[in-house]
Amino acid sequence: MKRFLSLIFMILGLLLFGWGIYTSFEIYAINKQEKINANFAGFILSVCENKELKNIEYPDQGFFIFKTAEGKVSTYGQVFQNPTDINMYSSYHKASPTRAEVYIYTRKYNLGEYIEEMLKNPTSFGIALAGLILFAIGIVYMLIPQAQQKSTEVKIVEKTYPQGLERKLKALRLAIATYAIIPKESIEEAKRILDDILKEMEGRK
Repeated sequence: MKRFLSLIFMILGLLLFGWGIYTSFEIYAINKQEKINANFAGFILSVCENKELKNIEYPDQGFFIFKTAEGKVSTYGQVFQNPTDINMYSSYHKASPTRAEVYIYTRKYNLGEYIEEMLKNPTSFGIALAGLILFAIGIVYMLIPQAQQKSTEVKIVEKTYPQGLERKLKALRLAIATYAIIPKESIEEAKRILDDILKEMEGRK
């Protein structure tokens, strides 16, 4: 029964943990996409209105560069001023037949950002944590019968020795030691002790 319960707890724990991780990542991905969309919308408006875009809403989530055929470059004001690690971004470049070019840089998914976003959502984090706790309970329930079985095996081994065996063996040793003094009585006493031990061992089979 305990093994069945442990299996149920472990399966349920894994399901809850997976659900919590999935929902938290979905929230993280949606929020990230919304930030990129907001940046792109602001950039497109500035290009269409031919205005300088001094800043974007979420500069850490990416940037865009538009170069006209005449060589005019449009982006937000601080993109060339701040040091940028290109390896942190996924990029895309597109050129038109008229030699106009578009460069798109969006921030890659990041484990640190994901964990931070997950901690901001107690529901999904709580579901994942509950799953881990249930999984741990399942493991504990699985280990308890094994520990009890080992304890039972030890007790069975201890009980296989007849009661008073040590006392009778000491008496047998004494009988053998006194053989030189009273041989007949010592032999008879030793036989009697051995008979008692053998009878008791046969009764335990």
